[in-house]
Amino acid sequence: MGYETNMSATIRSRRGPDFLCIGMPKCGTSTLQVLFKERTEIYVSPVKEIKFFAHNKIGYDGGLRNFLFSKHWAARQERRAVAQIAKQVATGKEDLKRLNWAVSFATAQRDLDWYLNLFPKNRISGDISPCYHMLDDDEVQNLKKHLPNLKIVILLRNPFEQLWSHCRMSTRAVRIDDEVAFYREKVEYQMNICRRYVDLVERWQNAYGPDNVIIDYLESLSADPAEVLSRIVSFVDPAKGAVKRIAAVDAPPRVFKGKKMFMPDETREMLRDAALQRLEGFERINEEWRRRWHSEIRQQFAN
Repeated sequence: MGYETNMSATIRSRRGPDFLCIGMPKCGTSTLQVLFKERTEIYVSPVKEIKFFAHNKIGYDGGLRNFLFSKHWAARQERRAVAQIAKQVATGKEDLKRLNWAVSFATAQRDLDWYLNLFPKNRISGDISPCYHMLDDDEVQNLKKHLPNLKIVILLRNPFEQLWSHCRMSTRAVRIDDEVAFYREKVEYQMNICRRYVDLVERWQNAYGPDNVIIDYLESLSADPAEVLSRIVSFVDPAKGAVKRIAAVDAPPRVFKGKKMFMPDETREMLRDAALQRLEGFERINEEWRRRWHSEIRQQFAN
């Protein structure tokens, strides 16, 4: 009851999410999803990555037939999510309502009304979909026409570590004949989508205004998850954030534990060059983090 009393009237009456988390891949969005799911301050969907506004970019828009038969990575991702929830229900660790939600979500025909109705009106709610980092200027502006009052949360990470983590993730269930060529392809794909962090941040700042965009970091989320969660709650709904700070979190969960892999010297140099490109201009956003990451990247080659 106290939560509803302190929630702003705007958030109570609005359809759709109150914030988007568009963090880069492998920057902690899955951890953020789990942390919020365990609390009442913020509602996040039972299935991470709704992906609604990126369906043209990724070439997938759901539906029963796609859910059952498509080989698209998004379909496989949603099938895995439903199967995981079903397993949790079977062992008594999850509520059947969550499984019903997940099945309905994965098999639905998706339009704007469907999307807006995914989110409750009586709680702060968010859409955590890292694939939104793929949207270009026009697509972000079009999104703003539908959701003009959003708060935007961007999660970033040392770009060297982010790119290498993405390379490692891409090796799952794939036969690799030429490691260096495989990693080069994955890095080039990532760089074509987002060459510089500053461009990603400023794209959303230009659309929604700098005051409606917050940038946070996987390193901070790992070091003090409660602080990051509280910062996001205060950013999305200042009245709520002033009332209750999120209690300390023992340790941030590691949702996807990347396997350790050997990094070829050629790949290391390629990652360095790509990561330094990603940092170009980032002093306009945060000079302290730019210096820190730049130093960490250089230390990879100190010996």
